[in-house]
Order: sequence, then C-alpha cells, then structure tokens
Amino acid sequence: MSDFKIRLLEEKAQLDERLEKLQAFQNSDGFQNIAAVQQTLLNVQANAMATYSQILLERIAWLEPVGASQA
Repeated sequence: MSDFKIRLLEEKAQLDERLEKLQAFQNSDGFQNIAAVQQTLLNVQANAMATYSQILLERIAWLEPVGASQA
C-alpha cells in the first residue's frame, strides 16, 4: 500500500473519530446548554466533517492498483 493511501486512511480515521465525539456531544445534555448559535454552528461543522469523510472515502476508493483503469 502506498504511503499516500496510508496517509489518507489515517486522516479519515482521525476525522471519523472527531466526528463521532462531536455527534456524541450533540446527543448530550451539555449540547442543550450552549447558545443556539453555537448549536447551529456545531451542526454545520458536523455536516461538513461528514462530507469531508465521504470525500476521503471516495478518494481512497479511486486509488486502484497500478494498471487499473480510473476512467
């Protein structure tokens, strides 16, 4: 496996871990105790992180072995 693909996998794993922690916080009582604007911003952040994670997944999937078609 290439170093580049390993870095992408590590980046995705770290991102997914942070997203899981944010989602856990969103489902906690503590989330209800912060300002509405902060709740909204964290919701937008979680959506952006989920999109970023999906993009990383797609990029990883496109890293096929040498000689395979990517067209």
